[in-house]
Amino acid sequence: MLMAMATMPSQTVIVSLFNVSFRDKLGLSVSQLSLAYTVGTICAAFPLSWVGKMADRFGIRVVAGVIVVLYALALVALEWAIGIVTLGIGFFCIRFLGQGSLGMLSGHTIAMWFERRLGMAHSVLAVGGFALGSAIFPKPVAWMIERFGPGSTLMILAGAVLVVMLPLIAFCFRNKPEDIGQHLDGDESEHLFHDVAHGGSAPIGDPAFTAPQARRTLPFWILLTLSCTSGCIGTALLFHMQEMLITGGAEGSVAQTASANQMWAISFGVGMLGTGWLADKFKPRVLLPIAPVLMMLGSLVCWYGATGRSDDVVGTMKVGMLIYGLGMAVSVAVGSPAVARFYGRTHHGAIRGFMTSFGVAATGLAPFLAGKWYELAGEDFGPVLIAFAAWCVPLIVLTAMLKKPTPPSTRDLNPDPDPVDMHEVEL
Repeated sequence: MLMAMATMPSQTVIVSLFNVSFRDKLGLSVSQLSLAYTVGTICAAFPLSWVGKMADRFGIRVVAGVIVVLYALALVALEWAIGIVTLGIGFFCIRFLGQGSLGMLSGHTIAMWFERRLGMAHSVLAVGGFALGSAIFPKPVAWMIERFGPGSTLMILAGAVLVVMLPLIAFCFRNKPEDIGQHLDGDESEHLFHDVAHGGSAPIGDPAFTAPQARRTLPFWILLTLSCTSGCIGTALLFHMQEMLITGGAEGSVAQTASANQMWAISFGVGMLGTGWLADKFKPRVLLPIAPVLMMLGSLVCWYGATGRSDDVVGTMKVGMLIYGLGMAVSVAVGSPAVARFYGRTHHGAIRGFMTSFGVAATGLAPFLAGKWYELAGEDFGPVLIAFAAWCVPLIVLTAMLKKPTPPSTRDLNPDPDPVDMHEVEL
Protein backbone atom coordinates (compact mmCIF):
# COMPACT_ATOMS: atom_id res chain seq x y z
CA MET A 1 0.00 0.00 0.00
CA LEU A 2 2.86 2.38 0.77
CA MET A 3 4.39 1.57 -2.60
CA ALA A 4 1.10 2.50 -4.26
CA MET A 5 0.84 5.67 -2.15
CA ALA A 6 4.39 6.61 -3.15
CA THR A 7 3.20 6.97 -6.75
CA MET A 8 1.08 10.00 -5.80
CA PRO A 9 3.62 12.67 -6.85
CA SER A 10 3.47 11.20 -10.37
CA GLN A 11 -0.32 10.80 -10.49
CA THR A 12 -2.43 13.32 -12.40
CA VAL A 13 -4.29 14.41 -9.27
CA ILE A 14 -0.99 15.80 -7.87
CA VAL A 15 0.86 16.69 -11.10
CA SER A 16 -2.03 18.96 -12.14
CA LEU A 17 -1.38 21.12 -9.07
CA PHE A 18 1.96 22.15 -10.60
CA ASN A 19 0.40 23.09 -13.96
CA VAL A 20 0.12 26.81 -13.32
CA SER A 21 3.69 27.09 -12.03
CA PHE A 22 5.06 25.13 -15.00
CA ARG A 23 3.12 27.26 -17.49
CA ASP A 24 4.18 30.53 -15.87
CA LYS A 25 7.82 29.53 -15.54
CA LEU A 26 8.20 28.14 -19.06
CA GLY A 27 5.69 30.34 -20.90
CA LEU A 28 3.55 27.43 -22.13
CA SER A 29 -0.09 27.36 -23.21
CA VAL A 30 -2.60 24.82 -21.90
CA SER A 31 -2.29 22.70 -25.05
CA GLN A 32 1.54 22.84 -24.96
CA LEU A 33 1.61 21.71 -21.34
CA SER A 34 -0.87 18.93 -22.14
CA LEU A 35 1.30 17.88 -25.08
CA ALA A 36 4.41 17.61 -22.89
CA TYR A 37 2.45 15.52 -20.39
CA THR A 38 0.99 13.31 -23.09
CA VAL A 39 4.26 12.64 -24.90
CA GLY A 40 6.12 12.00 -21.65
CA THR A 41 3.44 9.62 -20.40
CA ILE A 42 3.11 7.68 -23.66
CA CYS A 43 6.88 7.23 -23.90
CA ALA A 44 6.85 6.11 -20.26
CA ALA A 45 4.60 3.21 -21.22
CA PHE A 46 7.16 1.61 -23.53
CA PRO A 47 9.68 0.24 -20.96
CA LEU A 48 7.09 -1.15 -18.53
CA SER A 49 7.02 -4.62 -20.09
CA TRP A 50 10.76 -4.74 -19.52
CA VAL A 51 10.27 -3.80 -15.85
CA GLY A 52 7.74 -6.62 -15.50
CA LYS A 53 10.20 -9.10 -16.98
CA MET A 54 12.92 -7.89 -14.64
CA ALA A 55 10.57 -8.44 -11.70
CA ASP A 56 9.92 -12.01 -12.90
CA ARG A 57 13.66 -12.65 -13.19
CA PHE A 58 15.28 -10.81 -10.27
CA GLY A 59 12.33 -10.45 -7.92
CA ILE A 60 10.13 -7.49 -7.09
CA ARG A 61 12.28 -6.44 -4.13
CA VAL A 62 15.43 -5.70 -6.14
CA VAL A 63 13.59 -3.98 -8.97
CA ALA A 64 11.44 -1.87 -6.63
CA GLY A 65 14.51 -0.71 -4.68
CA VAL A 66 16.22 0.53 -7.84
CA ILE A 67 13.02 2.18 -9.10
CA VAL A 68 12.48 4.08 -5.82
CA VAL A 69 15.96 5.65 -5.95
CA LEU A 70 15.60 6.69 -9.60
CA TYR A 71 12.07 7.97 -8.99
CA ALA A 72 13.20 10.26 -6.16
CA LEU A 73 15.97 11.67 -8.35
CA ALA A 74 13.47 12.25 -11.19
CA LEU A 75 11.16 14.26 -8.93
CA VAL A 76 14.02 16.55 -7.96
CA ALA A 77 15.18 16.92 -11.56
CA LEU A 78 11.69 17.91 -12.75
CA GLU A 79 12.27 21.42 -11.38
CA TRP A 80 15.26 21.80 -13.72
CA ALA A 81 13.06 21.88 -16.83
CA ILE A 82 13.88 24.86 -19.05
CA GLY A 83 11.43 24.29 -21.90
CA ILE A 84 8.72 22.05 -23.29
CA VAL A 85 11.22 19.33 -24.30
CA THR A 86 12.95 19.05 -20.94
CA LEU A 87 9.57 19.22 -19.18
CA GLY A 88 8.37 16.33 -21.35
CA ILE A 89 11.49 14.36 -20.38
CA GLY A 90 10.76 15.07 -16.73
CA PHE A 91 7.17 13.91 -17.12
CA PHE A 92 8.46 10.76 -18.82
CA CYS A 93 10.75 9.95 -15.89
CA ILE A 94 8.21 10.42 -13.09
CA ARG A 95 5.38 8.70 -14.99
CA PHE A 96 7.54 5.73 -15.96
CA LEU A 97 9.17 5.26 -12.56
CA GLY A 98 6.26 6.28 -10.34
CA GLN A 99 2.79 5.84 -11.79
CA GLY A 100 3.93 3.10 -14.17
CA SER A 101 6.61 1.00 -12.48
CA LEU A 102 5.79 1.37 -8.77
CA GLY A 103 2.07 1.13 -9.50
CA MET A 104 2.57 -2.05 -11.48
CA LEU A 105 4.92 -3.60 -8.90
CA SER A 106 2.47 -2.98 -6.06
CA GLY A 107 -0.24 -4.91 -7.92
CA HIS A 108 2.29 -7.56 -8.93
CA THR A 109 3.17 -8.06 -5.25
CA ILE A 110 -0.45 -8.68 -4.27
CA ALA A 111 -0.77 -11.40 -6.92
CA MET A 112 2.28 -13.17 -5.48
CA TRP A 113 0.79 -13.39 -1.98
CA PHE A 114 -2.94 -13.99 -2.50
CA GLU A 115 -5.21 -16.13 -4.66
CA ARG A 116 -8.53 -17.02 -3.01
CA ARG A 117 -8.82 -13.52 -1.50
CA LEU A 118 -7.06 -11.77 -4.35
CA GLY A 119 -10.03 -9.54 -5.13
CA MET A 120 -10.26 -8.31 -1.56
CA ALA A 121 -6.48 -7.87 -1.35
CA HIS A 122 -6.50 -5.74 -4.49
CA SER A 123 -9.30 -3.66 -3.02
CA VAL A 124 -7.37 -3.03 0.20
CA LEU A 125 -4.33 -2.08 -1.87
CA ALA A 126 -6.30 0.37 -4.01
CA VAL A 127 -8.13 1.93 -1.07
CA GLY A 128 -5.14 2.14 1.29
CA GLY A 129 -2.75 3.24 -1.44
CA PHE A 130 -4.24 4.96 -4.46
CA ALA A 131 -7.62 6.17 -3.15
CA LEU A 132 -6.40 7.29 0.26
CA GLY A 133 -3.40 9.01 -1.28
CA SER A 134 -5.59 10.78 -3.84
CA ALA A 135 -7.92 11.95 -1.08
CA ILE A 136 -5.41 13.25 1.46
CA PHE A 137 -2.38 14.51 -0.52
CA PRO A 138 -3.73 17.19 -2.92
CA LYS A 139 -4.52 19.83 -0.28
CA PRO A 140 -1.22 19.45 1.67
CA VAL A 141 0.76 19.52 -1.59
CA ALA A 142 -1.14 22.62 -2.74
CA TRP A 143 -0.31 24.26 0.61
CA MET A 144 3.38 23.38 0.23
CA ILE A 145 3.47 24.82 -3.29
CA GLU A 146 2.03 28.11 -2.02
CA ARG A 147 4.25 28.16 1.08
CA PHE A 148 7.59 26.83 -0.18
CA GLY A 149 7.29 26.98 -3.97
CA PRO A 150 7.08 24.17 -6.55
CA GLY A 151 10.81 23.34 -6.54
CA SER A 152 11.07 22.87 -2.78
CA THR A 153 7.81 20.90 -2.79
CA LEU A 154 9.20 18.46 -5.34
CA MET A 155 12.31 18.01 -3.20
CA ILE A 156 10.18 17.35 -0.11
CA LEU A 157 8.12 14.76 -1.99
CA ALA A 158 11.26 13.09 -3.34
CA GLY A 159 12.82 12.94 0.11
CA ALA A 160 9.64 11.48 1.61
CA VAL A 161 9.51 8.73 -1.02
CA LEU A 162 13.15 7.82 -0.49
CA VAL A 163 13.17 7.94 3.33
CA VAL A 164 9.95 5.98 3.75
CA MET A 165 10.19 3.40 0.97
CA LEU A 166 13.85 2.42 0.62
CA PRO A 167 14.37 1.06 4.18
CA LEU A 168 11.09 -0.85 4.05
CA ILE A 169 11.95 -2.46 0.71
CA ALA A 170 15.48 -3.29 1.86
CA PHE A 171 14.64 -4.77 5.26
CA CYS A 172 10.94 -5.74 5.33
CA PHE A 173 9.73 -6.52 1.81
CA ARG A 174 9.73 -10.13 0.53
CA ASN A 175 8.89 -11.27 -2.99
CA LYS A 176 6.53 -14.13 -2.15
CA PRO A 177 5.44 -16.21 0.86
CA GLU A 178 7.60 -19.18 -0.13
CA ASP A 179 10.70 -17.04 0.51
CA ILE A 180 10.00 -17.09 4.24
CA GLY A 181 8.46 -20.55 4.56
CA GLN A 182 4.86 -19.42 4.25
CA HIS A 183 2.18 -20.28 1.71
CA LEU A 184 -0.30 -18.51 -0.53
CA ASP A 185 -3.21 -16.84 1.32
CA GLY A 186 -1.45 -17.49 4.65
CA ASP A 187 -2.52 -21.16 4.59
CA GLU A 188 -0.73 -23.72 6.74
CA SER A 189 0.13 -25.86 3.73
CA GLU A 190 0.37 -25.54 -0.02
CA HIS A 191 -2.75 -25.15 -2.12
CA LEU A 192 -3.58 -28.28 -4.06
CA PHE A 193 -5.34 -26.53 -6.91
CA HIS A 194 -4.29 -22.91 -6.56
CA ASP A 195 -1.25 -20.91 -7.57
CA VAL A 196 1.97 -21.79 -5.71
CA ALA A 197 5.40 -20.95 -7.16
CA HIS A 198 8.59 -22.73 -6.13
CA GLY A 199 11.98 -22.03 -7.61
CA GLY A 200 10.64 -21.03 -11.00
CA SER A 201 8.52 -24.17 -11.46
CA ALA A 202 4.92 -23.74 -12.55
CA PRO A 203 2.27 -23.62 -9.80
CA ILE A 204 -0.06 -26.59 -9.47
CA GLY A 205 -3.05 -25.99 -11.72
CA ASP A 206 -1.59 -22.73 -13.00
CA PRO A 207 -2.41 -22.15 -16.71
CA ALA A 208 1.02 -20.47 -17.07
CA PHE A 209 0.05 -18.27 -20.02
CA THR A 210 2.99 -16.41 -21.47
CA ALA A 211 2.39 -12.82 -22.51
CA PRO A 212 2.14 -13.73 -26.25
CA GLN A 213 -0.26 -16.59 -25.43
CA ALA A 214 -2.41 -14.27 -23.34
CA ARG A 215 -2.55 -11.71 -26.15
CA ARG A 216 -4.00 -14.33 -28.47
CA THR A 217 -7.15 -14.61 -26.34
CA LEU A 218 -10.21 -12.34 -26.56
CA PRO A 219 -10.64 -11.91 -22.77
CA PHE A 220 -7.18 -10.34 -22.60
CA TRP A 221 -8.18 -7.55 -24.97
CA ILE A 222 -11.54 -7.01 -23.29
CA LEU A 223 -9.85 -6.60 -19.90
CA LEU A 224 -7.16 -4.39 -21.41
CA THR A 225 -9.68 -2.16 -23.21
CA LEU A 226 -11.74 -1.67 -20.06
CA SER A 227 -8.64 -0.85 -18.03
CA CYS A 228 -7.36 1.64 -20.60
CA THR A 229 -10.77 3.29 -20.97
CA SER A 230 -11.13 3.66 -17.22
CA GLY A 231 -7.75 5.36 -16.89
CA CYS A 232 -8.13 7.39 -20.08
CA ILE A 233 -11.40 9.07 -19.20
CA GLY A 234 -10.53 9.42 -15.52
CA THR A 235 -7.22 11.17 -16.25
CA ALA A 236 -8.86 13.57 -18.69
CA LEU A 237 -11.52 14.50 -16.15
CA LEU A 238 -8.96 15.10 -13.39
CA PHE A 239 -6.48 16.98 -15.58
CA HIS A 240 -9.06 19.36 -17.07
CA MET A 241 -11.40 19.72 -14.09
CA GLN A 242 -10.50 23.36 -13.53
CA GLU A 243 -11.23 24.28 -17.16
CA MET A 244 -14.50 22.31 -17.09
CA LEU A 245 -15.64 24.18 -14.00
CA ILE A 246 -14.88 27.50 -15.68
CA THR A 247 -16.67 26.63 -18.93
CA GLY A 248 -19.64 25.48 -16.87
CA GLY A 249 -19.89 28.91 -15.25
CA ALA A 250 -18.10 28.39 -11.93
CA GLU A 251 -15.11 30.34 -10.66
CA GLY A 252 -12.83 27.35 -11.17
CA SER A 253 -10.68 28.03 -8.11
CA VAL A 254 -8.07 25.59 -6.83
CA ALA A 255 -10.32 24.79 -3.87
CA GLN A 256 -13.29 23.96 -6.14
CA THR A 257 -11.09 21.83 -8.36
CA ALA A 258 -9.64 19.95 -5.41
CA SER A 259 -13.08 19.29 -3.93
CA ALA A 260 -14.43 17.87 -7.20
CA ASN A 261 -11.40 15.65 -7.73
CA GLN A 262 -11.44 14.61 -4.09
CA MET A 263 -14.98 13.28 -4.55
CA TRP A 264 -13.60 10.89 -7.18
CA ALA A 265 -10.97 9.61 -4.74
CA ILE A 266 -13.50 9.06 -1.96
CA SER A 267 -16.02 7.23 -4.14
CA PHE A 268 -13.24 5.15 -5.68
CA GLY A 269 -12.12 4.05 -2.22
CA VAL A 270 -15.63 3.26 -1.02
CA GLY A 271 -16.38 1.42 -4.26
CA MET A 272 -13.26 -0.70 -3.92
CA LEU A 273 -14.22 -1.75 -0.40
CA GLY A 274 -17.70 -2.66 -1.53
CA THR A 275 -16.65 -4.49 -4.68
CA GLY A 276 -13.47 -6.34 -3.66
CA TRP A 277 -15.16 -9.10 -1.73
CA LEU A 278 -17.71 -9.55 -4.53
CA ALA A 279 -14.83 -10.19 -6.96
CA ASP A 280 -13.96 -13.29 -4.92
CA LYS A 281 -17.52 -14.63 -5.14
CA PHE A 282 -18.83 -13.81 -8.62
CA LYS A 283 -17.51 -14.29 -12.12
CA PRO A 284 -16.06 -11.19 -13.81
CA ARG A 285 -18.72 -11.12 -16.52
CA VAL A 286 -21.38 -10.64 -13.82
CA LEU A 287 -19.71 -7.61 -12.23
CA LEU A 288 -17.59 -5.96 -14.92
CA PRO A 289 -20.47 -4.57 -17.06
CA ILE A 290 -21.36 -2.37 -14.10
CA ALA A 291 -18.09 -0.47 -14.61
CA PRO A 292 -18.75 0.96 -18.11
CA VAL A 293 -22.37 1.72 -17.16
CA LEU A 294 -21.23 3.90 -14.25
CA MET A 295 -18.40 5.42 -16.29
CA MET A 296 -20.90 6.39 -18.98
CA LEU A 297 -23.29 7.93 -16.46
CA GLY A 298 -20.48 9.82 -14.76
CA SER A 299 -19.33 11.29 -18.09
CA LEU A 300 -22.88 12.40 -18.91
CA VAL A 301 -23.32 14.11 -15.53
CA CYS A 302 -20.00 15.92 -16.05
CA TRP A 303 -21.22 16.93 -19.51
CA TYR A 304 -24.33 18.44 -17.90
CA GLY A 305 -22.18 20.50 -15.55
CA ALA A 306 -19.36 21.47 -17.91
CA THR A 307 -21.74 22.80 -20.59
CA GLY A 308 -23.49 25.29 -18.29
CA ARG A 309 -26.76 23.40 -18.00
CA SER A 310 -26.59 23.19 -14.20
CA ASP A 311 -27.25 25.95 -11.66
CA ASP A 312 -24.74 24.32 -9.31
CA VAL A 313 -21.76 23.50 -11.49
CA VAL A 314 -19.43 22.45 -8.67
CA GLY A 315 -22.07 20.22 -7.11
CA THR A 316 -22.88 18.63 -10.48
CA MET A 317 -19.22 17.91 -11.20
CA LYS A 318 -18.87 16.36 -7.75
CA VAL A 319 -21.77 14.01 -8.50
CA GLY A 320 -20.28 13.14 -11.89
CA MET A 321 -16.88 12.38 -10.37
CA LEU A 322 -18.54 10.35 -7.60
CA ILE A 323 -20.34 8.16 -10.14
CA TYR A 324 -17.25 7.83 -12.31
CA GLY A 325 -15.13 6.91 -9.28
CA LEU A 326 -17.51 4.05 -8.47
CA GLY A 327 -17.27 2.77 -12.05
CA MET A 328 -13.48 2.93 -11.97
CA ALA A 329 -13.51 1.04 -8.66
CA VAL A 330 -15.48 -1.83 -10.19
CA SER A 331 -13.09 -1.92 -13.14
CA VAL A 332 -10.01 -2.18 -10.91
CA ALA A 333 -11.45 -4.39 -8.16
CA VAL A 334 -12.77 -6.99 -10.60
CA GLY A 335 -10.45 -6.59 -13.59
CA SER A 336 -7.07 -6.83 -11.82
CA PRO A 337 -7.74 -10.14 -10.04
CA ALA A 338 -9.26 -11.53 -13.24
CA VAL A 339 -5.91 -11.11 -15.03
CA ALA A 340 -4.07 -13.22 -12.44
CA ARG A 341 -6.82 -15.84 -12.28
CA PHE A 342 -7.29 -16.10 -16.04
CA TYR A 343 -3.61 -16.26 -16.97
CA GLY A 344 -1.74 -17.48 -13.87
CA ARG A 345 1.22 -16.29 -11.81
CA THR A 346 4.14 -17.80 -13.74
CA HIS A 347 4.38 -14.95 -16.26
CA HIS A 348 2.20 -12.50 -14.38
CA GLY A 349 4.88 -9.79 -14.33
CA ALA A 350 5.32 -9.81 -18.11
CA ILE A 351 1.55 -9.88 -18.72
CA ARG A 352 0.84 -7.10 -16.25
CA GLY A 353 3.77 -5.10 -17.65
CA PHE A 354 2.30 -5.26 -21.16
CA MET A 355 -1.15 -4.23 -19.93
CA THR A 356 0.26 -1.45 -17.78
CA SER A 357 2.16 -0.09 -20.79
CA PHE A 358 -1.10 0.40 -22.65
CA GLY A 359 -2.80 1.77 -19.54
CA VAL A 360 -0.12 4.39 -18.95
CA ALA A 361 -0.21 5.38 -22.62
CA ALA A 362 -4.00 5.82 -22.42
CA THR A 363 -3.76 8.04 -19.35
CA GLY A 364 -1.15 10.16 -21.10
CA LEU A 365 -2.98 10.50 -24.42
CA ALA A 366 -6.31 11.52 -22.89
CA PRO A 367 -5.40 15.00 -21.53
CA PHE A 368 -3.94 16.20 -24.84
CA LEU A 369 -6.77 14.82 -27.00
CA ALA A 370 -9.41 16.21 -24.67
CA GLY A 371 -7.66 19.58 -24.49
CA LYS A 372 -7.16 19.81 -28.24
CA TRP A 373 -10.76 18.77 -28.97
CA TYR A 374 -11.90 21.38 -26.44
CA GLU A 375 -10.03 24.08 -28.37
CA LEU A 376 -11.27 22.88 -31.77
CA ALA A 377 -14.86 22.83 -30.49
CA GLY A 378 -14.63 26.50 -29.55
CA GLU A 379 -13.61 25.95 -25.93
CA ASP A 380 -16.46 23.50 -25.34
CA PHE A 381 -16.00 20.23 -23.43
CA GLY A 382 -19.45 18.97 -24.49
CA PRO A 383 -18.37 16.89 -27.53
CA VAL A 384 -15.48 15.38 -25.57
CA LEU A 385 -17.66 14.18 -22.71
CA ILE A 386 -20.35 12.83 -25.05
CA ALA A 387 -17.66 10.86 -26.88
CA PHE A 388 -16.46 9.43 -23.56
CA ALA A 389 -19.98 8.26 -22.75
CA ALA A 390 -20.50 6.74 -26.20
CA TRP A 391 -17.22 4.79 -25.99
CA CYS A 392 -18.50 3.01 -22.87
CA VAL A 393 -21.50 1.49 -24.68
CA PRO A 394 -19.67 -1.31 -26.58
CA LEU A 395 -17.70 -2.07 -23.42
CA ILE A 396 -20.94 -2.92 -21.64
CA VAL A 397 -21.60 -5.62 -24.23
CA LEU A 398 -18.03 -6.95 -24.36
CA THR A 399 -17.62 -7.30 -20.59
CA ALA A 400 -20.93 -9.19 -20.38
CA MET A 401 -19.44 -11.75 -22.83
CA LEU A 402 -16.23 -12.28 -20.81
CA LYS A 403 -15.23 -15.91 -20.22
CA LYS A 404 -12.14 -17.54 -18.74
CA PRO A 405 -9.79 -18.54 -21.59
CA THR A 406 -8.87 -22.13 -22.32
CA PRO A 407 -5.39 -22.92 -20.89
CA PRO A 408 -2.65 -23.18 -23.54
CA SER A 409 -1.82 -26.63 -24.86
CA THR A 410 1.86 -26.06 -24.07
CA ARG A 411 3.01 -24.29 -20.92
CA ASP A 412 6.24 -22.37 -20.50
CA LEU A 413 7.19 -23.28 -16.93
CA ASN A 414 10.10 -20.84 -16.59
CA PRO A 415 9.17 -17.29 -15.54
CA ASP A 416 11.80 -15.82 -17.90
CA PRO A 417 13.70 -18.52 -19.80
CA ASP A 418 15.47 -16.28 -22.30
CA PRO A 419 17.79 -13.33 -21.81
CA VAL A 420 15.94 -10.05 -22.12
CA ASP A 421 16.68 -8.45 -25.46
CA MET A 422 15.87 -4.74 -25.47
CA HIS A 423 15.00 -4.99 -29.15
CA GLU A 424 12.30 -7.54 -28.34
CA VAL A 425 10.56 -5.60 -25.59
CA GLU A 426 6.80 -5.76 -26.05
CA LEU A 427 5.44 -2.26 -26.64
